[in-house]
Amino acid sequence: MPTVLCFLLLLMGNFSFLPGATQAGTVPKVALKNLALTERLSFEISLVTFSPGDNLFEWFGHTVLAVENLRTGKSVAYSFGGFSFGTDDLLMFFMGKFIFWTYTEDTRQLLHRYQKKGRHIVIQKLNLSAQQTTNIRKRLQLSMQPQNRFYTYDHFRDNCATRLRDIVNEALGDTIRAQSATDTGKTIRDYIQRMTAHQPILNFLLHFVLSDGVDQPVSHWETMFLPDRLMTVFQNSINPEMGRPLVSAREEQLPHYKSPFFSEKINIPQTSGREWLAGLSLGSMFAILALMYLKKITRLSASAYPLVIAFFGAVFGLLGVVLFFMAVIADHTDVFWNENFFLLNPLTFTLLPLGLLKIFGKAGRLFAVVSLLCGTLGVVGVVLKVLPAFDQGNGQQIRILLPMLIIMGITGFFELKKQSPKVSD
Repeated sequence: MPTVLCFLLLLMGNFSFLPGATQAGTVPKVALKNLALTERLSFEISLVTFSPGDNLFEWFGHTVLAVENLRTGKSVAYSFGGFSFGTDDLLMFFMGKFIFWTYTEDTRQLLHRYQKKGRHIVIQKLNLSAQQTTNIRKRLQLSMQPQNRFYTYDHFRDNCATRLRDIVNEALGDTIRAQSATDTGKTIRDYIQRMTAHQPILNFLLHFVLSDGVDQPVSHWETMFLPDRLMTVFQNSINPEMGRPLVSAREEQLPHYKSPFFSEKINIPQTSGREWLAGLSLGSMFAILALMYLKKITRLSASAYPLVIAFFGAVFGLLGVVLFFMAVIADHTDVFWNENFFLLNPLTFTLLPLGLLKIFGKAGRLFAVVSLLCGTLGVVGVVLKVLPAFDQGNGQQIRILLPMLIIMGITGFFELKKQSPKVSD
């Protein structure tokens, strides 16, 4: 899903550079070295995994490969998580072609920075043959070449974790892929739920933009877009060439707490209760205001309901516009054919100006027509789910949005009925 997560970070107002990232033009060229097999005993390669942090862009954790020269004691960490966010980047960002790059830094400085943040760190020393060590070092050095450093970011298929997975897997002759091909019984949406359930707004936004492409069961190999799953699969993998586990030693640094995401057991938080509560509460509020509006109980009621609908159009209608852009215009593949178009779409956004006009006694009939259409589309989207093709996991959006949409549709219907000219005998 190219840049969907990054896009939502921008919406949340917390977009920032990844730790240690540098501007593209400041990284010096790296000369390739002729790596001899005899250097095997002088180098040790480790996978270093950092638990999720407090900042929004840290919620999925981070991972690097550290290459230590045992003779000099120097250790270099290779990361594929560098990015910038200038004017040109913004355009690429919106078009679903956001660029990340490879960078290096001193491993000890990197560890010290994450320790100060109180992050749970796991260091796994890899049990590699001479040829495997050489191959990994070559690949890492190649990744630092100007022609190789940059790549189009895809959160599920091409990111800081999957790049490291692929490098180690290639060095081991594709054996990690073979060992991790079993089905997890869970979907990418499940893993997103696991990482973001503690933040309801972001959780809603992520599930809203993701279509049914993330609702198919995935293998352990595919889950390694998450640093903690990469760590877990490596821990359980075997290096056939060595006849031993891939991880020869594991060190955990626990400055403040042990991350729950570093457990092999996968717990998917259930949030349907709070979503039903939110949907029924908002729907009840809409129902009360709509009843007062239709009955004209007070002067204030004639303005309060259109104002609330205008606010609904501003907030949720904007999401509909964003979804339309991401799914139709930009290159966000995991947003295509999104069933949430029935719930929110560019038509929803027109409730903003129509609601404001209604407050001043204008566009009353059009306001009612659009309200009826929005409510009807929401119901149609739910009814269509009886068909096999409509299998998107958007229950969360239905639970929260449908009660409001139903009230809007019913209110629009009764207002149109009231405005229709009566036929006399």
